[in-house]
Amino acid sequence: MKAHRAILIRLPRDRCNVDYIKRLTALTSLAYRGFEVWVPDLPKTIQHHLYGFRNFKGSLVFGTVPKRWFASTWVPLKTLRFYPDGSRKGGRYAPVVLDFKSSAIKLYQVCRNERGYVVEVPMPRWVVDRLSEGGDVKYAMIGLKDDEPYLALIAEREVEPYIPSDYMLAIDVNAWNNGIAWGLIKSSKLVKWKPERPRLREIDGLYYRSVVLSQKYGKLKRLGLHKTKEGKGLWREVRRLRRRIYAKLRDYAQRLAHRLVRKALRHRALVIIDDIIEESRRELLEGKLPSGLRKIYLAETRRFVKLLIAQLEWYGVPYRFKRLPSTICPICHHELTQLPGRIMVCGNCGFKAPRDKVPMYWVLKLRCKMIEPEDEDCPHR
Repeated sequence: MKAHRAILIRLPRDRCNVDYIKRLTALTSLAYRGFEVWVPDLPKTIQHHLYGFRNFKGSLVFGTVPKRWFASTWVPLKTLRFYPDGSRKGGRYAPVVLDFKSSAIKLYQVCRNERGYVVEVPMPRWVVDRLSEGGDVKYAMIGLKDDEPYLALIAEREVEPYIPSDYMLAIDVNAWNNGIAWGLIKSSKLVKWKPERPRLREIDGLYYRSVVLSQKYGKLKRLGLHKTKEGKGLWREVRRLRRRIYAKLRDYAQRLAHRLVRKALRHRALVIIDDIIEESRRELLEGKLPSGLRKIYLAETRRFVKLLIAQLEWYGVPYRFKRLPSTICPICHHELTQLPGRIMVCGNCGFKAPRDKVPMYWVLKLRCKMIEPEDEDCPHR
């Protein structure tokens, strides 16, 4: 099967004409709907390139068809790759050139409407790593994110999932305040279990600091003074703190996904994922936390799952999605009661475990059914 991974590279705004990129994205949006619009003052080579993607609706580079007419749509680009040994791959007139000799990426006429205009950016280590793993960057996209120009590189690789060993890696996705719990299972034993969470004290500190500054800004706004130097400074600081919070969560999600995939590869494990976070939402509401903090605790959890799946598929790690409830007893299927300290206990059979550890017992039970269907002595049946 084909596996894909992608990376976003921020382009220098002073060298990229944002309005020109918006025009290209508008043409791409029309191309989604089967229209061909030839604009007299745009380079013909770029327009020929755009409409060269005849299978755009089902291709990776176009992705999902936008549901709105004026939706922002990234522009698909083919690449030409020059390798250190002198060989090359890709279209001769591709607008994106990956030069592995000089470790540079060159973009031709996609950043500004000038004949022969080139923007050169350093090649990230990510591209070299994907190449060393047998991947190839055949496609790219250019577009705007928060009104800033970005280049997306898409690596493609043919891979077949390996046959799992007797290890299983269970991953239970929760809100960040409770952590993303994982458990390594060998045969019918839980070898290791751990809930992973970011530095919540630091995240909470940044959030409450932004709340205080937002309240000060709100007072100035009610007085009509929010346009003053002090008001503008407060608003800039609030936005900076919020960006910092989400940047920390994005970075943590990326690193955690990478570590878990490496762990699965090291043990050649089958990965079981429970990404249902409705329980986490209900628990956050019951905890009477501020709405802003609830949003932060759930932020980037979906992105974590997407990153995890992309890397699992890239390395050929087999995985499955399974519902792993933390409020139902894995032994007798009765509802569990939560004690102080997030300890779950069953009033029917006496089962007792930390709430984040309960899903691991469900995977142990699943292991008995999948791997040892004839073993009637399995303790987790």
